[in-house]
Amino acid sequence: MSYTRRKFLSTIVVSASAVALGGLAGCGGSSNSSPAPTPPPAPTPTPKPTGLQPGAQFFPQSLMSGDPKPDSVILWTRVEDMAADDIKVQLQVATDKEFTDIRVDEMLNAYKDNDHCLKVRVTDLDPYTTYYYRFVYINDEVQYVTNVGRTKTAPETSADQAVKFAFVSCQDYVGRFYNAYLSVLNQPELDFVVHLGDYIYETTGDPEFQNVDGRSFEFSDTDGAIKIGQGDKAYYSAQSMSNYRELYKTYRSDEVLREVHENFPMIAIWDDHEFSDDSWQNVATTTDGASDEKNLQRKQNSERVYFEYMPIDHEYASDKTVDLGKGELAISEDHLFPNTTIYRDFDFGKHVKLLMTDFRTHRPDHLIPEDAFPGTVVMDQATTSAVIAQAKSIPLANATAFVQATFMAYIDIDAPQYNVLKTVLTDVVAGLYKADYMSIVGDDAKTASTKGAAMATKVVSGKLVINYLNEIIKQIPASLKAVYNLDVISSDGLERGIGYMTLGKAALFSKLGSRYMVVKDVFDLYAGYKASIDPQSQNAFGDKQTAWLSQQVMTSTATWKVMGSSVSFAPLIFDLSSDRVSTGIPQLEGMFDSDAIPALFKNRFYVNADHWDGFPQAKAKLTNDLLSAAGVITLSGDVHSSYVSEHAPSSITGLRSYGFTASSISSGTQGTFIDDALQGLASSLAPESAATFKALNPFFNLLTQTATTRSDVPTTLKMSELWKHGIGVVTADSDSFTVDFHQFPTTSDDVNYVTTSFYDKRDDFLGMVETSQYQLKGGALTKVS
Repeated sequence: MSYTRRKFLSTIVVSASAVALGGLAGCGGSSNSSPAPTPPPAPTPTPKPTGLQPGAQFFPQSLMSGDPKPDSVILWTRVEDMAADDIKVQLQVATDKEFTDIRVDEMLNAYKDNDHCLKVRVTDLDPYTTYYYRFVYINDEVQYVTNVGRTKTAPETSADQAVKFAFVSCQDYVGRFYNAYLSVLNQPELDFVVHLGDYIYETTGDPEFQNVDGRSFEFSDTDGAIKIGQGDKAYYSAQSMSNYRELYKTYRSDEVLREVHENFPMIAIWDDHEFSDDSWQNVATTTDGASDEKNLQRKQNSERVYFEYMPIDHEYASDKTVDLGKGELAISEDHLFPNTTIYRDFDFGKHVKLLMTDFRTHRPDHLIPEDAFPGTVVMDQATTSAVIAQAKSIPLANATAFVQATFMAYIDIDAPQYNVLKTVLTDVVAGLYKADYMSIVGDDAKTASTKGAAMATKVVSGKLVINYLNEIIKQIPASLKAVYNLDVISSDGLERGIGYMTLGKAALFSKLGSRYMVVKDVFDLYAGYKASIDPQSQNAFGDKQTAWLSQQVMTSTATWKVMGSSVSFAPLIFDLSSDRVSTGIPQLEGMFDSDAIPALFKNRFYVNADHWDGFPQAKAKLTNDLLSAAGVITLSGDVHSSYVSEHAPSSITGLRSYGFTASSISSGTQGTFIDDALQGLASSLAPESAATFKALNPFFNLLTQTATTRSDVPTTLKMSELWKHGIGVVTADSDSFTVDFHQFPTTSDDVNYVTTSFYDKRDDFLGMVETSQYQLKGGALTKVS
């Protein structure tokens, strides 16, 4: 079979029904695929090569498999030989470790254009069968071989077969080790592993969340990378193909990660860090709006490398009508963003239907822009009154007296009586922008001054909330205020509405009040209002994916319909309001009622609006109309914490959806993030409250659970753990769906279980892992242990 070379990586199809050491080319070919050769009547095993030598130096990332189907699986490797251009590699697949029963024996090409990555779809395999595979590279007449990989096909869709698999996410490499994977390796009976995203992190040492004191790496192509930060705090973020390739190579230098891949097929979906943190479509958010981070080439680079290095059947994902047993599907740059499709489905017997979804490629921007001017009014009094009048028709639009009391007074700064104030404020705000452009983007003083003046002129206009204006006025020197007869603005007689500050936005460029720590009740109201005028503002999956998901769910007859979602459906709420449900701890309740908690913080907050909580009405509709209606179970990651969620019963069918979120393999816990976020808010808004917020740390688990027991929260957290790392393991059969959480703290008894490698002390690590079990059976959720 002959193929012409093509630059874009393409998966080659090899049939297990014919064994012949041939010239089948890989990682290339024409867009016009040739038919597969006619198989002989019966397999003819090829003798295994003699004189094989360990080839780790030529296969530094070892091998891996993925996307198992009843009759096929994807196999992957990468060859490294700096002196070679295109490299011929032999693939062997057998039913035994000794390779006495060989089912595939093919010579393939790994092309330099694809970084010598090789992806092969092996077809005509037997269902629910373990296979062993290896790759051989001949160099100077010596045959160098990979470690032996083990993979497993899915059971037939009609098989009454129990299935057991792990689900994982978030494996930051910098300064951290993958000890959590030891819990996966300790269960060799697993059928496969689901990876829910953040397989890599795009940065070399972001001081906000990466431990730069431990193991680390640097990009060789720093000219192709994005430099972020200034001075000693500067680091790099991936941008070029070389950058992204180095990330995958570096992460797979970890011996435990390689061992996981050698033993289990993986079904993977991406989240944000495979491109850029908290990204949406082809837009990054690293500078929080201080610069334009829309970058099509960078996005496409990240996708192309993902397809090169991950064992995802991306051709099938792009065209689900393709015949997987025939030749090679043409795929090109036309299949990259904005046309990317990686959502796809899997059947494991008659009991598990797995739907892997993509939250990042099609989702719209965050509803509160990172560069939103805190003073800008987004809903004036007339608008809020109209929305409140129809609040009953807007899901989650909570317009209680408490919520309305949080509305802020505003003025029209363009009114004649404010001419002097506008001039002064514009000058002061220009200085604030200038300082941010210099510190965040690294602009020189002249450039920052020009940009700052332009932004100030733009934002100091129209209706502005006086809460923010007064904070600026307080910073103006008394002498200047005396000259211009300026004083704080009284709220008497002013109209009230919702500004970005009302939603929690306090800084010019910030993720706080935009993607994180958003005031829940006014945000729900605002989000509902935005959705009423722009239905696409919460369309996270996009129309095509949503239609696919609905069709798959409603037509599946599987016992358990399981949706893999990179981000969680668990509500992550902090409720410090006067309407909160009591925690039952008198000292804690006394603190909340006292002045130790500033009035500005006595609200309900969405901790993470980068997740489904950031699209509240869309989340409510999807959960009620589809997930609960069909009893779908969601498995999620990304949030670096663990949750068990019980959604309200569907108003259509009475069924419920349940969600299980597993924490991170190595990335910093959500508890650490919330602690940092509260300290950051306190430092800018209420420095005297920093110690009070620090005292809340031991109660984070309780607070997040209690917050979901209010009657207006449609999802209840049955378990919440914000301070531990870990994985989840699912066992599903005809009778029950069981999830075992394997979790461990970052530190215990002065031992850091993330920054310390336990690869040579596996039993010591496994001995301190805590397990808990939850089970769905007969329509009810039970905590078993």
